[in-house]
Amino acid sequence: MKVSVVSNVLKVLLILFSIGVICFGAFVLPIIAEEMGEMYPEIAYAKLPILLICELLLVLLLVGIGIIMYFLIQFDRNLLLSSGFVRGLEILAGMCMAASVGVIGLFLYMNTFGGPGPFLTLIMIGIILIIWILAAVIILLRSMVKKR
Repeated sequence: MKVSVVSNVLKVLLILFSIGVICFGAFVLPIIAEEMGEMYPEIAYAKLPILLICELLLVLLLVGIGIIMYFLIQFDRNLLLSSGFVRGLEILAGMCMAASVGVIGLFLYMNTFGGPGPFLTLIMIGIILIIWILAAVIILLRSMVKKR
């Protein structure tokens, strides 16, 4: 399979994923927040801050997808070892750290009124670990590209 075909397929998949993330953030998350506020009236005051934090994390995800699209365009133009690529990797690593701080902050905020529950706690810890692994891989890739 040609590399350009795979690159174009990945671009299409990233665009579809981005559309799904936008729809999830615009339609599904507010509905979930409203239902949770009705089911648990004692935490209804926390509905809006949690929703905003989740929306900001989704915006970080969309910006990261945009940077990956930029990388694919550079890949198609054979500019992978450029300074823009290294700078994009640095930005992605910083965004991973910001996302992990956001998830940790969300976890700590939810702990102030009883916590997210055991299953959601495990999911949040898993997400934090995945973000840290991704950041470490990006930093390693950055250092390999910068040495060349």
